[in-house]
Amino acid sequence: MVTVSALELRTRLRDGTAIVIALIVPVTLATLFGLALGGDDPPLRATVGFVDLDGGEFPASVRREVLASDELKGAVTLRDLPGQEQARRALDAGEIGSAIVFPAGFSQSVGAGRGGGVSVLTSPEAPLAGVVASAIVDRISAVVDARTLAVRAVLRAGVPGDEVKELVERNGAAGPFLSLADDPLSGGKVDLSVYYGSGMASLFAFFVVGASFRGLLTERKLGTLDRIRAGPVAAWVPVVGKGAVGFALAVVSVCVCWGSSTLIFGTTWGEPVAVFAVLVAHVLAAAAITMLVASRVRTDAQADGVIMVVSFVAAFFGGSLVPLYDLPEPLRAVALLTPNGWTSTALTELAGSGAAGSIGAVAGPIGVLCAIAMVAGGLALAGFKKGLLL
Repeated sequence: MVTVSALELRTRLRDGTAIVIALIVPVTLATLFGLALGGDDPPLRATVGFVDLDGGEFPASVRREVLASDELKGAVTLRDLPGQEQARRALDAGEIGSAIVFPAGFSQSVGAGRGGGVSVLTSPEAPLAGVVASAIVDRISAVVDARTLAVRAVLRAGVPGDEVKELVERNGAAGPFLSLADDPLSGGKVDLSVYYGSGMASLFAFFVVGASFRGLLTERKLGTLDRIRAGPVAAWVPVVGKGAVGFALAVVSVCVCWGSSTLIFGTTWGEPVAVFAVLVAHVLAAAAITMLVASRVRTDAQADGVIMVVSFVAAFFGGSLVPLYDLPEPLRAVALLTPNGWTSTALTELAGSGAAGSIGAVAGPIGVLCAIAMVAGGLALAGFKKGLLL
């Protein structure tokens, strides 16, 4: 197998097209797309419903803080709604992406040290609005908890009720007050150069690894495959030997795309170990799919055509050419049938979370990619055993 792999590698490197397909073209296209279309994405726009059944100072303060927040300015719009039922109808109709509901008596309950609960209504159709509303309510909860504990402590100390508010505020638990110093949208922005860099890497992984399996068909046509099999060589050696070279070249290709994107645009794809694991899993799935194609077609010309169609269809529906959020909802569901869709989802998650994203956060997509590789690889081996090549 080592001899077959060495011969395949020498042949691929001697043929200049291998370098072009594996390195030059994907890096060039990713760079051009990134320069033309780079920038923070997706567009940060969210409409959050605001239901104030309390009418007290606390909800009014929250409103002032949200509207004054530099982080949310131009990105978040508050829409007043008279009640929770109206908020639900607006949410179902897509008029708002989420809603914050302050119940009646909220300010009085917090001021008396009894705490209080704020409801958040979200929709899976508008995840950004849900993130914003949840971040705001998390801050409200922290303020309420601090205020409640302070009031209870003062009351237990025997301070008269009419002096509680002044004493609590004088000792640093003034409320209502909401700080949005941290950006609740941080971690949600992904530069388009990351989309297109990973997209080109995912697309050309099919071409790079597919060239090796296509070579099996070429050698069968030229008769060299029969001469290899005539020697003391196991039947699986040509397939594994060529496949190993294609896999290695594809891994190098996706890693070069990753590195060039990071160096040229100064962006991050996320935590390196997790990114590498996703890329390797994608190449594994691409190798299995192209091997399946080689086991089913009869000529190298057919293999070229089918691999090209499969590659571009998977790239389009999987978010490699068009970001997934730009696709209609039905097509976003189709994306999860492609390895590119899972790769794009995983890399977007890692790029959005930055260094905080661990391999555990993308274990699901990696598992799906490996499952695709196992299924496609198993079908390919079944095709080879039927005598199409071996």
